[in-house]
Amino acid sequence: MTEEMAARQVTDAWRRIEAWLREHAPVTHAALGPGASAEEIAAVEAALGVAVPAELRTLWGLVSGGNVCGGGFWLDNRSLMRLDDVIEVYRRKMEFQAETEQEYATPGVPGEEDIVVWQRPWIPVFSFGEEDTVLGTYLDSASGLMWHWSKYEYLLPDGTKPQHSMVTYLEEIADSLETPALATGGTPGLLDGRLVWLDSSLDEDEQRRWRPLA
Repeated sequence: MTEEMAARQVTDAWRRIEAWLREHAPVTHAALGPGASAEEIAAVEAALGVAVPAELRTLWGLVSGGNVCGGGFWLDNRSLMRLDDVIEVYRRKMEFQAETEQEYATPGVPGEEDIVVWQRPWIPVFSFGEEDTVLGTYLDSASGLMWHWSKYEYLLPDGTKPQHSMVTYLEEIADSLETPALATGGTPGLLDGRLVWLDSSLDEDEQRRWRPLA
C-alpha cells in the first residue's frame, strides 16, 4: 500500500467516524482535540528515532486526544494518547528493555539477554485513559500491525492471529457505528451523549443508563 493510499483510507474512515460523532454523540465530538502539526509529529519521530508510518501520521494530523470524563471512545473505550505521552511511554519502555537485557545477560552465553519487553519499531498509540500509561495498544511500524501491551504482558507479532492495521481498525469503528449489526470488536452505544463500548469497565449505574445503537 502506498503512503498516499494509506493516508486517503485513514482520512476517509476518520471523516465517517467524525460525522457520526457530530450527529449522534455530541459530548464526544465536542471533546475531540485538533490535529497535530507536521512539526509536532516530526518532533515525535526525532524523540523516538523511528519513522512514523503514513497511517499514524495522518491520524495524528486529523485528531488528537478526545477523552471524555477520563475515558476514550475508540475500541474497548481506549484513548488516543497525547504525543507527549507517546514519547514518555516509549522512553520508559526502551529503558526497561535495556535494563532487562543487562539483568538477564549471562556472560559467555549468547542469546541469554533476548527477553523482549519493548522493541524499537513499536509506537504506543492508544491507552485505557488519559493518564494511563500501563495498558494500551502499540503500532509495530515495521509490520504496520497493532498489538496490545500491559504492565504484565506484551503480545508479540507471531503471525498466529490476524491483527488490525490502522486502516482496518478505523474502518471497523466506522462500520460498527454506521451499521451496528456489523460490530465484531464490541457493542457500541450511547451514555450521556458520548460514545461508549459496552464492557466490564462500566459500573452498574452506567450499564443501566447505557443504550445500544439502533
